[in-house]
Amino acid sequence: MKKRILSVVLAVCIISTCFIVAQYSAIATTTDKQTSAALVNGITDSNDNATILQCWNWSYENLEKEIPKIASQGFSVVQISPPNEIKEATTGHKVTGETTNGWWMFYQPAGFQINESTDNALGTKAQLKKMVETAHSYGVRVIADSVINHMGTANDEETNASKKNSTDPMVHLTPKAAEFESVIVNNKLFHSPWFNMTYQYEWNGPEGTCTNDLTRGCTSRLPDLKTEDQRVQDAIYEYLRELVDAGIDGFRFDAAKHIETPSDSVNYKSDFWTDTVTKVKNYAKNTYKKDILSYGEILNTCGFGRKYSFYFPFMKVTDSTIYRQVQKAVIQSNPGQAVPQNMANGTKAQTVLWNESHDTYMDGESKNYSKAQRNKTWAAIAARDGITSMYLARPASLTQNLGVASETDWTAKEVMAVNKFNNFFDGQGEYLANSGTVAVIGRGSSTTKGGGAVLVNCANSTATKSAANIPVATMSNGTYKDAVTGTNFVVSGGKITSGTIGNTGVAVLYNEPEPTTAPPATTAPVPTTVAPTTAAPTTVAPTTAAPVSKYEKGDVNRDKLINVKDATLIQKDLVKLVTLDNEQRWLADFDGDNRVSIKDATKIQYKIAGIQ
Repeated sequence: MKKRILSVVLAVCIISTCFIVAQYSAIATTTDKQTSAALVNGITDSNDNATILQCWNWSYENLEKEIPKIASQGFSVVQISPPNEIKEATTGHKVTGETTNGWWMFYQPAGFQINESTDNALGTKAQLKKMVETAHSYGVRVIADSVINHMGTANDEETNASKKNSTDPMVHLTPKAAEFESVIVNNKLFHSPWFNMTYQYEWNGPEGTCTNDLTRGCTSRLPDLKTEDQRVQDAIYEYLRELVDAGIDGFRFDAAKHIETPSDSVNYKSDFWTDTVTKVKNYAKNTYKKDILSYGEILNTCGFGRKYSFYFPFMKVTDSTIYRQVQKAVIQSNPGQAVPQNMANGTKAQTVLWNESHDTYMDGESKNYSKAQRNKTWAAIAARDGITSMYLARPASLTQNLGVASETDWTAKEVMAVNKFNNFFDGQGEYLANSGTVAVIGRGSSTTKGGGAVLVNCANSTATKSAANIPVATMSNGTYKDAVTGTNFVVSGGKITSGTIGNTGVAVLYNEPEPTTAPPATTAPVPTTVAPTTAAPTTVAPTTAAPVSKYEKGDVNRDKLINVKDATLIQKDLVKLVTLDNEQRWLADFDGDNRVSIKDATKIQYKIAGIQ
């Protein structure tokens, strides 16, 4: 299990348990991993149980304002829109509805650097770094959507007949690229001749023709980078490293299947992913003691003769087959299909599922699914053990400006309940069952956190549903309060004897801990004390001064050592599990800003790890 330097050791490591039940349609599954350390707000730092909120088109400033809400909803990761230089201004433009501009501009790179243009609706690098710092203070990680397969087109590429039909990739390229990527532009590092991808060989081959089409052709006419060239690889690596230095915790790789791998056939293989992703993962680990979360967008298939396993050494991958299966199952009374034991393309740990993506939303595939349908899909995937899940934060309106952060269906109570359930049972294995129209995801056991279950009513209805006789083999006998509706469910002998699933179609049952949300970093001031007469003179009177203490700053528990116990004690004080005395509060102010905050715990851990 992955652990970041910001994590605080507050949870015990427990081996997950296998569960078995009879007389119902049920599948037992296990894991052999351990739980990760819990962060502030009880949010897991697991890369295998991550719940990602895709903050599509949100500016960094607006996202920062929403971080407390996101943390309270239990999301462990936020995904930002592509932060690189792009071909056209986005400030003041709408998500869609204009003739020439919209959300897709973020997917047309002009350069591989964090965007510093004043016309960028997402914001500046400084605003990005500030948002990331705030997110980390709440235990939320940040990953960046990364467009590294291609560059943007010329503005008149679609309308100018001579350009439209040209096979010269440079004719199709945005002129703005020369401003940011002179090496790539001057050396014409694009696949030539230019041709638009057909996709017709994906299922039927032949293999070489398919691979050529997918990895050398252009997606939506966008000039395809010569990713096998070391100079392109160096530019992409430096960009990913810049993002890591800005605090970014991982990446979503757009159009990942359109970039070749070391395992492709001899005429097409390259070390692109090794020289970019593997290299930046090692950099993050060595420099920041950070494990990068990375996943690639691979839709439908990798192509004839190509395997998903080609990508697993570098990233998790999206599984659109299972997404579509679950999406249909939760609204067509097919609970067995809503909780499949196996994924289509790899293991659960190698898989990313979503309740919808910005592509399925914008191309109409999922646009007409209701809030209840999408949130039931979320419950069916995000409650699972070992699967990374992503929730699309839909805009309130497609005609709102880029940069606006909308509090839409992601704020629903059933979403929060499922997220917190997933955080609580991180690494605890799962038990899958179904009864009638209800899918069951059980986690934990009577000996590990008391056990719990998420129930998803797969009927296409908003009517309430009796849960009597539904199997919950992972749960101890007793009465449980549904975290969605607050109603009581009674469990006896491995099944529910009474309780009703509410009109959201989702019930979340477990012994939910009392909220332990840490206050913002500015709400725990160090008490003012009187400076001793021996204090060194200053030109400006300090607002606080040190009490007489024989202990070193950071030694909060006064054992004459500075270690993780001191960082943990600060965390416990912030969430009101303990109360530090005045001397301890002075010792806890490790960064010297006259306040005790999550930053002090973080800086202590940096000191332990030897990081400046």
